[in-house]
Amino acid sequence: MLINPEQNKTSWGKEVIFINKELPARTPIEAGIFECEPGASLELHVHENGDEYCYLFAGQGVFVIAGQEYKVETGQAIKIPRGIKHLSYNNGDQTFRSFFIVCP
Repeated sequence: MLINPEQNKTSWGKEVIFINKELPARTPIEAGIFECEPGASLELHVHENGDEYCYLFAGQGVFVIAGQEYKVETGQAIKIPRGIKHLSYNNGDQTFRSFFIVCP
């Protein structure tokens, strides 16, 4: 089955959603790529239905998870437990690109 990803421009960059929990199948999984421009930040948010895993494949950034900062560089991954408030921001000079998946 061919999936046409949903692409959205945002205030912080761009997101490309491959799998969305709002699909008719009501899958509890979300997956996609997010891009964060230098100096930009994703807003504080939480995933109640699953842990989030992010793999950074370009740039660098900082994830703030439950108030603690974690510096992440290209080739590193991070886990954000379900129900924990978090955000990320780009502290580098190039676009931060990450693959993410949220699953139970």
